[in-house]
Amino acid sequence: MRMSRKIVAVLAAVAVAVLLPSPAQAHGQLAFSDPVDRSTLTEPRESVRLVFTEKPNPAAYFTVKAPDGTRVDHGWSGGEPKPLPSPVQELTLRDGNWEPQLYKTGFPAVIPVSHWPQTGVYTITYLSVASDSDKVSGEIRFDYQGKITAAPAGWQPPTNQPDPLLLGQTAPPQQPAASGNSVTVSATAPAEPDSPTWPYWALAGLVAAVAVGGVLVHRRRTAR
Repeated sequence: MRMSRKIVAVLAAVAVAVLLPSPAQAHGQLAFSDPVDRSTLTEPRESVRLVFTEKPNPAAYFTVKAPDGTRVDHGWSGGEPKPLPSPVQELTLRDGNWEPQLYKTGFPAVIPVSHWPQTGVYTITYLSVASDSDKVSGEIRFDYQGKITAAPAGWQPPTNQPDPLLLGQTAPPQQPAASGNSVTVSATAPAEPDSPTWPYWALAGLVAAVAVGGVLVHRRRTAR
């Protein structure tokens, strides 16, 4: 009986470990956005901003889409690094161990918006690669309820696609971003594979099935 309980406990622990993200996936992420996610914007503006804990990769890819899916972005540029409103904790690899590190400086990506053709929910998407080769991606959605503005003369929605470097999670060389908090990123951090040979969800399902089977067998033996 004790042995069965130990087996079930070990299997459950393995399942949890499989489902938890790798610490390496926590580096170089979005600190905050302007406008913030799920907020309402009531005035048109010339650009939106995404602020990261390190300088965005030169090949980073950003889009801003109107409610009907039309893109209204046109390029992006890096803004002046500034202190974050509140420090962001991430994990840094030091001497083979993942240690918590507070990041106090934010590095903006400024994305110009050509015009505001509709009211409704706009979506900002971002795709980049951190300096340790981890993928950085996500989206911000906000409700625009401001004045409708016309497109610039000769405007054509952009059709560019992400750089293959981003899709392959291979970061081109870049200079370390200057920071006032003396935070450095280890160059020895291992790159995470884009898609593991054995999918995590399948492995977790197998472990869970084995655990459930062990419990059922134990109950049948006890019932006897």
